[in-house]
Amino acid sequence: MIAVFLQQEYAHHARYGDRIDECLREEDVPAARITHPNIDDPADNVQRRKVFARYRGYGAGGNSYLTDFPDSGIDWNWVALTPDELLDSKYIRYKYWMELSGGTRSPRVAAERILAGFGAADEFHRHFFDLAGKIRSGTALPPVILVSADGGRSRVILEGHSRITAFAMAPEAIPAEVEVILGVSPDIAKWDEY
Repeated sequence: MIAVFLQQEYAHHARYGDRIDECLREEDVPAARITHPNIDDPADNVQRRKVFARYRGYGAGGNSYLTDFPDSGIDWNWVALTPDELLDSKYIRYKYWMELSGGTRSPRVAAERILAGFGAADEFHRHFFDLAGKIRSGTALPPVILVSADGGRSRVILEGHSRITAFAMAPEAIPAEVEVILGVSPDIAKWDEY
């Protein structure tokens, strides 16, 4: 999960890269640990976890949306979801996603609002249309990371909000199965964003 999360955010260097680069320097970790992760190397995994802790507060406290996220006892697996299962996932309780979805936390509602012009002045607005266009053209998007406190019956987006929003804007182009990373633990219910 950590390797995929960091890799996805680092790929959006204009938005997240400077902060991740800073964390890499502070932890004396080469960028290749993110850009070309070897998850079979325990030392690499320790280094990535340190960067993730500094970057997003994961298991380290601080002021981030992952500060109170459980950092152990989660069962992480690759799972295939149907389009409906994917689009039924909920946004975190973060202000931007709450506003975009009209307080519903639903990517489907957010997509309807975006397509109707909500947020058109937002600098990020165009990004949703670009991603939806990629989905319609058959471009494979990186996997999203979801979490669940109830065995996977309900899911909250940990990473990949924009991609799921774009899927909701182009539902006709979603494959029959979408592979995601799903973390499951009852402890996730204690997370503020759940």
